[in-house]
Amino acid sequence: MINELGKGKFRPVYYFYGPEEYRIKEAEKETIRRFLPPALVKTNHTGMSAAKSKVEDILTELSIFPMLGENQAFTISDIQSLHQSHIEKIIGLLKPPDPHRIVIFTSPADKQPGKKTKLFQYLTDNTTPVEFTKLSRPSAEKRLRGIFSKSNVIIDEEALQTLATLSGGDLGGIILEANKLVDFIGEGGKITGAEVAAVSSDYQGFKIYELTEYIARREIDRALSVIDFLVSAGESWSGIMFFVGEHFADLYLVKNNKPLGSKQWLAGRLREQAALFDNEQYEKIIELISEADRDIRGGGGNERTVIEKLIIEIAIQNGGK
Repeated sequence: MINELGKGKFRPVYYFYGPEEYRIKEAEKETIRRFLPPALVKTNHTGMSAAKSKVEDILTELSIFPMLGENQAFTISDIQSLHQSHIEKIIGLLKPPDPHRIVIFTSPADKQPGKKTKLFQYLTDNTTPVEFTKLSRPSAEKRLRGIFSKSNVIIDEEALQTLATLSGGDLGGIILEANKLVDFIGEGGKITGAEVAAVSSDYQGFKIYELTEYIARREIDRALSVIDFLVSAGESWSGIMFFVGEHFADLYLVKNNKPLGSKQWLAGRLREQAALFDNEQYEKIIELISEADRDIRGGGGNERTVIEKLIIEIAIQNGGK
């Protein structure tokens, strides 16, 4: 798609989908920017929501010719909310293709139709489908280096890797966290792990994720080192227990394809880790965490000992994998 846009080649109907909604928005804006002259972007681009508009109104909009210039662009978000027969009417109206018109269908990540559904197959068969996945680790690191380079900021390798992991491949998150760090450190400064820990909104979540990974892989010593780090950073034992419990509950939901509510953006990042345990193990782990939490809150034992015991018990759950 990037190669085609660079050559001024456009397809009549696109379908943008995937977990990376920030990249979808950027691609939509870039496609329209390249297709329409700057002076006509506001007048000759029409955005509609299939979830809020009647199909008749969408068809009417698509039938109107522009008053200025020749080219016009349309974006129809939430296309998956329409019945397939209605989408067929829209696509039928766009045939034969008009070189002066492009239409972009989009679906939000949490409402995208399953790839095995008839609706998804119809959409991808009758449009130019473009999937926007999360950035790979190397791509995320490359983006981060570019942002810091523009501000003459140096970042050490360990901090760069941590920040790339924290982003989970989310471009919007990458840009937000990088800009926060640039503002914090100042032009010409240097970023280390300490600055990432101080500024990143999800650093604590990253350490809990890392802790869970070590537990699942039965790397007890490394898991305990993360615990020590959290305690030295000022986190309470009950706080650590809360975040560990919340994290395993989220993994259990992701494992069973259940929504995470306001944390739905985390689902993609947690999916690989969620596969490390089966449902029976998750149920036992959540029970063990609840028992350990009661011990800590009730003063039933040394806090560190309680958490060490919990880590070992959770690791044993994964012994057969």
